[in-house]
Amino acid sequence: MSRPAPFAALPPGAASHFRLTLFGTVLRLAEFCDPADRPGFIDDYRAECAMLWGAPEPPDAAAWSAAVDHWAGDRHDLPLVRLAAAGFPGLHRQIIATIALVEEDPRFAALIEPDGGFPTLGGLTALWREAVPLRDGSPIRDLLLEMIAAGLVTAANMEAARIDWQLRLAHPVHDLLSGATPRLDGTLFEPRATLPEAGDWIGDGDPVALAAMLAASQAVLLLVRGPRSNGRKTLLRAAARRAGLNVLAVAPAVLADPARWRTAGALAHAGNALLLVEVEPGPAETVDLPQHPLFAGPIGVVAGMMGGIRAPGGMPTIGIPLALPDTAVRAAHWHSIGFEALASPLADLSLTSGNIRRAAAGAASRAALADRAVPEQADVVRALRDLRDAGLDALATPIDLVAAPEALHLEAPDRAEFEALLLRCRHREQLGEPGGGRGVRALFAGPSGTGKTLAARHIAAALGKDLYRIDLSATVSKFIGETEKSLERALSAAESLNIVLLLDEGDALMARRTDVSSSNDRYANLETNFLLQRIESFDGILLVTSNDADRIDPAFARRMDAVLAFHPPDEIRRHDILLQLLGEHRVSPGLLQDIACRCALSGGQLRNVALHARLLALDTGAPISDAELRQSVVREYRKTGDYCPLKPPLAAVG
Repeated sequence: MSRPAPFAALPPGAASHFRLTLFGTVLRLAEFCDPADRPGFIDDYRAECAMLWGAPEPPDAAAWSAAVDHWAGDRHDLPLVRLAAAGFPGLHRQIIATIALVEEDPRFAALIEPDGGFPTLGGLTALWREAVPLRDGSPIRDLLLEMIAAGLVTAANMEAARIDWQLRLAHPVHDLLSGATPRLDGTLFEPRATLPEAGDWIGDGDPVALAAMLAASQAVLLLVRGPRSNGRKTLLRAAARRAGLNVLAVAPAVLADPARWRTAGALAHAGNALLLVEVEPGPAETVDLPQHPLFAGPIGVVAGMMGGIRAPGGMPTIGIPLALPDTAVRAAHWHSIGFEALASPLADLSLTSGNIRRAAAGAASRAALADRAVPEQADVVRALRDLRDAGLDALATPIDLVAAPEALHLEAPDRAEFEALLLRCRHREQLGEPGGGRGVRALFAGPSGTGKTLAARHIAAALGKDLYRIDLSATVSKFIGETEKSLERALSAAESLNIVLLLDEGDALMARRTDVSSSNDRYANLETNFLLQRIESFDGILLVTSNDADRIDPAFARRMDAVLAFHPPDEIRRHDILLQLLGEHRVSPGLLQDIACRCALSGGQLRNVALHARLLALDTGAPISDAELRQSVVREYRKTGDYCPLKPPLAAVG
């Protein structure tokens, strides 16, 4: 009966392979020692090797190594096998194992360094020169320097002489080789089994086709462009799983840190992982992905529509656009997460795929708090209001829509244009072109206080959406390019949420382009050009207000789907506005007529008058009377330094 193959009982995997490699290195180190001088603990290791071998004595190191290679077979996903395929064969692995042995059992340090401690470059070179012809240490030194450059090994004291560098296995690499989950700041290692299935993907993009590309050549960069929270990383993760890969997600800060980048590249290669990074370059910016001496792909990059991505070393790049989901795709998402009964009405909410799932989770939590098993549409609406995007909150302010907006007084032609704008907003997806072009852009032009912001509130309330106002103080920057970046962040965040975006006093950003006579003119024109292009590609609802439409570049007006002119109210509308704002009152009809006819106040000013009159009436505990209203009108004119045209009270009665 033949003896069973060595190690057949060991479970397959990185941990067993690493353990066998360490034991093989112990056997090789034992051969360097005179048996009479060999430390006793090494004999303990040799006894364990003999037990694993199934014989009274262990074999020599060469036989052990050959048996380990046979046991590993065609398991090409094992980290040490992948390192061997990348040019780190036998001796490299034994040196790696020697460094790891010192961390596993500090007693091995005395074999390398007289004073113990971490092995040095000089100590390892002196030890392993026994394994090379003519006992030449230079190949050993070159191997160690190669492993340092690849991020497998780190030197703790590089300010010292090179021969005294203290070497240790990079901690995340040690974790990976030993079968544990590697941990490196700014990265997340995701095993293949935890990644989404390609069959569960919903939307544009084809993870199966991307997986076929990865199978054909891993030296490729897959660049997925589109809105945030729209499944860009999910698409790449599903493709990686289909291609038999793990994923190493890397923060942008790692790209700028050479030490962490070296270790991340070593992890991605040894861990058979797609290196996944999210970057957000601004307009006219290019992100250069650094080269790595060991890792040559695959790389997955997710980004917005702005800026450039330069692959390392001329690596081929395949671009994959991922647009916002249409109504059918959104309905499929709601179906897939158990909202079948509400899928049709919820599909009308313009959301990215990621925000659909975040809203669904929030709605389920709200339903559970209310002790309801099934979420309702109201739960989803409230959960949507809880969705906060840091990129939007830092640059825009929500406008409270809890209370019903005041009545909007418009002339007949303007009212018709306003209703047409509402219709366009409601049916923008049906009007839009396939794959995009669903945005609505409108310009509200007119003097201050004529109802432009109020009209925006009416739009948002009629559509059942939240209204955000872009904060120009947080957006406009004196630093070149920063204004464009801030606007891009705000517009991109708005596209991914079911909101209406208000750009108040837009003429500050949309001024006419000028002849270039200085660098300031050139950069101001660049900002205008960027905003022109970005507004045209904006896929949400954008309302722009301006107090001086003549200052706005005509190119902006051409890109607007609707332009509404807001005028100061005439006598009849001033009378109607006052009546609506005053509520319950005891004001005489004569004074109301006098104010409407003589006082050319805007709607905003009339609102101030009514609020102050209400304040005075609250102090008396009675409804608003002539005295409070007259005093409030005089106060409003005093604020602007103008003469109040109202007749004096005595003249009004006789």
